[in-house]
Amino acid sequence: MKEPFIKLPPTVKREVLVAEKACTLVKMFVKAGTNPPLHTHPHEQIDYMISGAADVSIEGVVTHVKQGEAIHIPGGAEHVFLPSEEDQEFLEFFTPGREDI
Repeated sequence: MKEPFIKLPPTVKREVLVAEKACTLVKMFVKAGTNPPLHTHPHEQIDYMISGAADVSIEGVVTHVKQGEAIHIPGGAEHVFLPSEEDQEFLEFFTPGREDI
């Protein structure tokens, strides 16, 4: 396994569901108040919020994503999930697959 693009804080857990060359699917569990770093990667990314809600900054534009909604993050775009007052559980789909998972 390669070094991850970003180091996950201890308040974030990742469950890898699919790890293939063409795509990766992970389930994320994020505790309220988590402050992950702004980052970028070459993969297209789609996140689907299972529970909770979050504000997501993509290239400086903030979008609120709540339970049952999805958001697309273009490959190469700087993005971050902003700290939230509630726990979140969401699916992340990447294409091509993440080499660091």
